[in-house]
Amino acid sequence: MLTRLAFIVGLTLAAAPARAQVYMLQNAQVSFYSDAPLEDITAVCQGAVGAIDLSGRSFLFRVPIKQFQFPNSLMQEHFNENYLESEKYPNGTFKGKIEGPFDLKKDGEYAVTAVGELNIHGVAHQRSLPATLVVKNGQPSLRAKFMVKLADHKIDIPKVVFQKIAEEVEVTISSELKLNTPK
Repeated sequence: MLTRLAFIVGLTLAAAPARAQVYMLQNAQVSFYSDAPLEDITAVCQGAVGAIDLSGRSFLFRVPIKQFQFPNSLMQEHFNENYLESEKYPNGTFKGKIEGPFDLKKDGEYAVTAVGELNIHGVAHQRSLPATLVVKNGQPSLRAKFMVKLADHKIDIPKVVFQKIAEEVEVTISSELKLNTPK
């Protein structure tokens, strides 16, 4: 899976002008939180990968669903087998454009909007999601927090566990950005 994204990013870089600046996500973490009446559920994925092409202000982000870690193995099993069907839909992706002013060469916090196609569980939706690009001591990073409605991505919640899983989950993303330099 990682090699497939590397191939896609490689094609993107090859097609980009020589002056293109591409930043790769590094140490990326994606987590989600479900606040339901009977139980709160959290999970974290450390395996997200992606790239931001500054010349085209475009991005591609991929999250391997099976890499989400839960507080207990039964939750993880149900998540993969019953809800996200990770064998059939192994990745969540978000690709699109970045809107709003930012300068990754100047320290500061830049509120931007990521506009594009969010694909989870094989169902894609156009979304405009708030994000923050942060540059501190010359090191850029990315932060985002947004809500995802399970029904929007045809993720069914059985009535038996309806009060244990929220209809909407909060997704949090954080990652350092590293300039991809040709070798």
